[in-house]
Amino acid sequence: MRKLFDRLILVVCALALTISRTIPVSAQSSDNVVFHQLPECPFVYVAETFTTTPPTFPDSLFDQVARGLRFKVNRTELMPNDPFVAYYNDTLVPLLNKMDLVLCGVIVKGAASPEGPYENNVRLSRERTIRLMEFLRGESDVMRFDNTNTNFITEDYGYLVTLMRKANDPEAEKVAEIWKQCNGDEKQCKQKLRAYNGGRTWNRLLKEYFPTLRQSRVVLLYAPNPLHTMLGIRTQPADTHLDSIRDLPRTGPWNPGEPKQYTRRHMVAIRTNLIHDFAVVPRFGFAPGVNVQLEYYPLDGHYTANAGFTFTNHRHWDDYKFCQVRDGQLEVRRYFKGGGEFIGTYLSAYAEGTVYGIGFNKEKGWEGEGSGAGLGIGYTRPLNKKGNLRLELSLCGGVFVTRYDPYVYGNPLNGVEDGLYYYNYHGNASDFKERNHRFVWLGPTNAGIHLTYDIIYRKRKEVKK
Repeated sequence: MRKLFDRLILVVCALALTISRTIPVSAQSSDNVVFHQLPECPFVYVAETFTTTPPTFPDSLFDQVARGLRFKVNRTELMPNDPFVAYYNDTLVPLLNKMDLVLCGVIVKGAASPEGPYENNVRLSRERTIRLMEFLRGESDVMRFDNTNTNFITEDYGYLVTLMRKANDPEAEKVAEIWKQCNGDEKQCKQKLRAYNGGRTWNRLLKEYFPTLRQSRVVLLYAPNPLHTMLGIRTQPADTHLDSIRDLPRTGPWNPGEPKQYTRRHMVAIRTNLIHDFAVVPRFGFAPGVNVQLEYYPLDGHYTANAGFTFTNHRHWDDYKFCQVRDGQLEVRRYFKGGGEFIGTYLSAYAEGTVYGIGFNKEKGWEGEGSGAGLGIGYTRPLNKKGNLRLELSLCGGVFVTRYDPYVYGNPLNGVEDGLYYYNYHGNASDFKERNHRFVWLGPTNAGIHLTYDIIYRKRKEVKK
């Protein structure tokens, strides 16, 4: 009888657990609006009435229902075969297209698995969160990201405990105890977990649970369209199991009369160096030029390619002054902040080639060619809200090697000013060879105050393909 009673209790508990999993979980906002979980998509919650106030969403509930993108070790790019991509495109988007809902909140958490260096995991969690936001923005026309709660969790030990408890792992409570003792200190928790049980537990977690931690997860919050509610527009209810949202209309997205639009992402920017544009040359004077640069931004990462050209052409015949420069430069930049933004501090490596003719008076003029290479550092920041206009400061240093010949006005052999310019050479004319002089410069080579403006964009929808 005792064994039968115990089995009966187990059956009842199992049934209760099964039933609890089929009941939609609810959350409530501070203005008392209830959000109900959408059964078809457990990471989507729909409010009973329109609200812009997100509900209180504890970490335990988020860990239970959130879904997201998984990533390879030490990588941040989207995997085309990720299960979330198909689930989102094939299930959620068609369902939302049948319902007249507006996005009133987004909760995103990006994380990295604990096995890598902590500082690198900080970068991974941030960039993986950005990848998820880019995917959401690019794949659905009904997305309106007005209220976003973004959280970069470097190493999510809380979610690790949740996964272990779901799997009935025998060491789940010990890991939970270690995490609790560390009081949120991820570095300390990593150190203790590595040392616990001679490292055997850590190695097992590395294989069984850490791959699941390499993801960014999301919960989406929707509300009925207030525009159509005010107009009293009602249509056939959408197919859903929630009584609280059975009567939602499905007349279309927020502004059905507007053309489809996608948030743009810059691909090519044009830049100019104001120091070159308004240059003042010692012993010559004001010598404005034209400096044009094009920078290419890839889909991801930290590196960009930059090509520039400077043109200056001043000929003051009456004063025997000349400033004619043609300079081309190729540059590779490494931004500390990548992930499609490419702002802030960067390091660069460049190579350049120059052709020039410079004269200060009748006796002092030079003509030649040069080339150089070196390193640079710079900082760029946006000047407007869109971020498509930016200010940049830069400084470069390296080596510049030039071969040249001095020239003068008039024949240097007999001193006759016949209206022509001659190389300043006094030897036998038959022995003359161009570029007899060589000069090597090692030190600062360029400085810049730049204005940058994006001219070519990608659609975010195209970025992820």
